[in-house]
Amino acid sequence: MSRNHILLILCASFILLAVIAAGCMSIPASTPPVSSELKKFNSTAEIEQYLKDSITASQQDGYYPSSVSTGGMSDSNAPQRAEKGSGTGIPSPVLQGSVDYSQTNIQVAGVDEPDIIKNDNRYIYTISGPTLTIIDAYPAEEASVVSETGINDTPQDLFVSGNRLVLFSTGTDPSDTRPETSDPYIKAVPPYYRPYSPVTHTTIYDISNRGNPKVLKEYTIEGDYIDARMIGSLVYLVTREQISTYGGDPIVVPVLKEGTRTVLQPDVWYFDHPESQYTFTTITSLDASSGKEKDAQTYLLGSGNTLYVSEDAIFVSYPRYHPVIYKGMPQEVSPGLAVDVSGSAGVSSSKVAVIPPDFNTLPESERESILDSLRNAEQDVIRRQEADQTTTVIHKIGIKDGAITYLAKGEVPGTLDNQFSMDEYKGNLRVATTSSIYTPQYGQYIYNNVYVLDEKMATIGELTHIAEQETIYSTRFIGDRLYMVTFKRIDPFFVIDLAMPQSPKILGKLKIPGYSDYLHPYDATHIIGIGKETTTNDWGGVSTSGVKLALFDVSDVSNPKQLDKVQIGDAGSDSAALTDHHAFLFDNGKNLLVIPVRAVSSDPGIKGDYYNYQPQIWYGAYVFGLTPETGFTLRGTVQHGSGDSGYYYYGGSTSEVKRSLYIGDILYTMSAKQIKANPLGDLNTTIATIPLPNVGDILYPVMVE
Repeated sequence: MSRNHILLILCASFILLAVIAAGCMSIPASTPPVSSELKKFNSTAEIEQYLKDSITASQQDGYYPSSVSTGGMSDSNAPQRAEKGSGTGIPSPVLQGSVDYSQTNIQVAGVDEPDIIKNDNRYIYTISGPTLTIIDAYPAEEASVVSETGINDTPQDLFVSGNRLVLFSTGTDPSDTRPETSDPYIKAVPPYYRPYSPVTHTTIYDISNRGNPKVLKEYTIEGDYIDARMIGSLVYLVTREQISTYGGDPIVVPVLKEGTRTVLQPDVWYFDHPESQYTFTTITSLDASSGKEKDAQTYLLGSGNTLYVSEDAIFVSYPRYHPVIYKGMPQEVSPGLAVDVSGSAGVSSSKVAVIPPDFNTLPESERESILDSLRNAEQDVIRRQEADQTTTVIHKIGIKDGAITYLAKGEVPGTLDNQFSMDEYKGNLRVATTSSIYTPQYGQYIYNNVYVLDEKMATIGELTHIAEQETIYSTRFIGDRLYMVTFKRIDPFFVIDLAMPQSPKILGKLKIPGYSDYLHPYDATHIIGIGKETTTNDWGGVSTSGVKLALFDVSDVSNPKQLDKVQIGDAGSDSAALTDHHAFLFDNGKNLLVIPVRAVSSDPGIKGDYYNYQPQIWYGAYVFGLTPETGFTLRGTVQHGSGDSGYYYYGGSTSEVKRSLYIGDILYTMSAKQIKANPLGDLNTTIATIPLPNVGDILYPVMVE
């Protein structure tokens, strides 16, 4: 065996999950009803054989099945779900006075999302390095750290509800808990280089005494932390364990442990179809109030989970790739030419336009002519099964009072942008995707789609080929409408009607420079967007510049308008809110919008008698008032740091603001090194600066866009 082959096996084996669950997995006396396509493994030996057969079949076929499900599957005997609700609520702590306070920006009302910082009407709870820090924050004049609790592994997120705090952290299985490996190549590797299993820890604290948090329960389960939700006092944790199909050791079946004691051994469910990659995706429910475990179920799914969670269901999605073998292809053609494809693979002679490099600069009539040809070409290659297609598989898993029950699955063409690409409304799931189809004949063809799936996850409505040759940057479903932003050179802002689920339709669109990475409702007829401004460069392309805030008026759905916009900084400026909606703070009643900003100025600074051409950087938060009548009104800024840096390297500073919140009339802004408290009525005054512990240097570079 070659040295390269040995090294390849070693690398793959490092992610091998090398512990077999002892014996067969027990079957509970009462198993949840399942659909005809959903099956359950009865032993780890069955799982290993299934994976072996699946990989062998895929290799023999040379590709994965490319058919897209047009219907759903569900269990007709599944019990009817009761009215929406949650577990036993936890009373909030009794604090002096009645003070309003902000909460985490979430997608679905009643479904809390974890974050790196939480607060109530007095305390702030945050992760600072490997430390859980609790701050007595209000009144701000007396703010101080009241407790610091060390975290042994890598902290991820937390929840707070009343006198309970739930902390998620990740680590690895210690090597001394793993049996001797049977792989001769791994046996030859020193122990400190051998593979480790990722594990997720869930620690439930009793914080009745904020100055001395006590561990109520600590659970561990195999797999990486993906995400979690809290409904009432019930926590739903999603973990993912990547399965290696190489090496000689058996796999590890996830189990929930409290210390060394196994408290739940989930059943493992699967579908009899191949995936390009496999994971154990486990959903675990815990009651934060009592600290008790409730349920856990494991599903053998594909990799790359995007989650959407409603009050009674978790939707787990991932892309499925369908590569095909091309047969009888004509010779490749030069970009931008109209070519004659004659008699290849049964195709009649026709002119097919390949997308030219300067497509987006062409007149609209020419672009439409090319797109017409591509639509026809796409249908042709799909019929002949010569198009690479990517679909998104979505599994619907019911959650009710901690019970986890598989309900149905669906599959739609294209890929998702993020969790806001999905939304459940009146029993239907609405999904926005981007499709990208490539063939050597015609190049890459990109377009966007909206699908509506019913309760059984069958597709009942669709709107396809939206904004061809552009990609979805943000979506927001609100009631019967979908607001969607796509981008290539300009920012088409779409208003899409979903009142008739079987017949989605575009009501109106607006084309403006720039794009929005996140959309947030202002009220019933106005939408806030945050993203980047763009400009046309000297080469006819598009360059991004500063952070852009926009307010859209959608009262006339056929003619949406941009009422106002603000640009902050120049090229290289950024905001945590562009990639994490938890960093976006908006309160209509308080006329308050807060955006964390890294503002980069392209103007050179002056040092002595020479110019310094390094970009000048400002770290902090911008605070706006916002109304449809006045647009964005700058109320002030809170600075956490400033400086300069090399042209290609800036960002990654401990002064960069990540989150903001308010308690009463005080705004709190958090960077890695500190929390600042400033009155909303006088943002230039800093009442308190609370240093955060255990902050190390952040050394990674950020490249100019």
